[in-house]
Amino acid sequence: MANTALAASVQTLSRLAARFEVRSGTPGLWTLARGGITEILGEMSSGRTAMAQWMLANATQGGEVAAVVDCDDAFDPGSARKAGVDLAKLLWVQCGHRLEIALKATDLILHSGGFGLVLLDLGDMHSSILQRIPGSYWYRFQRALEHTPSALVIVARQPVARSCSIRQIAFQQQRLCWRGCPPFQTIERLELQAVSQKPMSGVPLPLEVAG
Repeated sequence: MANTALAASVQTLSRLAARFEVRSGTPGLWTLARGGITEILGEMSSGRTAMAQWMLANATQGGEVAAVVDCDDAFDPGSARKAGVDLAKLLWVQCGHRLEIALKATDLILHSGGFGLVLLDLGDMHSSILQRIPGSYWYRFQRALEHTPSALVIVARQPVARSCSIRQIAFQQQRLCWRGCPPFQTIERLELQAVSQKPMSGVPLPLEVAG
């Protein structure tokens, strides 16, 4: 249910992007960082999924081919389609909770070329596991992206690419409002905020998602 509600926020993110850029002083923050790594950070139901789907929708609707490397098999094609993603232009790699497979698949896709956007979803990986990822992977990804029109977006609970990322946007859930009475409840409204951590703005942008 949370993923369905988050998918509905795609248009909200789109409308507020310009406002966010003005307040943060970082023009183009919500566009793809071509030739580099962007990190979308946050816990579950924080807005990170909506942001990732918005990026995928923009890329595929613009005629580009995108790839989703799904470490925990959490990608939902139905909600992605509803968010505007053209699934005919999407490669979906399911990794069965195997981090090493996800990293190797990302490496192969980046070096093969031809993808406008590569999304590496590490959203449900525990922080202790993320911290053990060798830094050599991020440097290798960074070199593969340099001077290309491609972009790598990493979805995770915390920063993982370290100095190799050029953008970090952190999402946080502020309030979750429910409709109805237990056990028959649905999400009525989800209040979020997004902050640019890299380049640092320190200016939170409030977002609201209707269920």
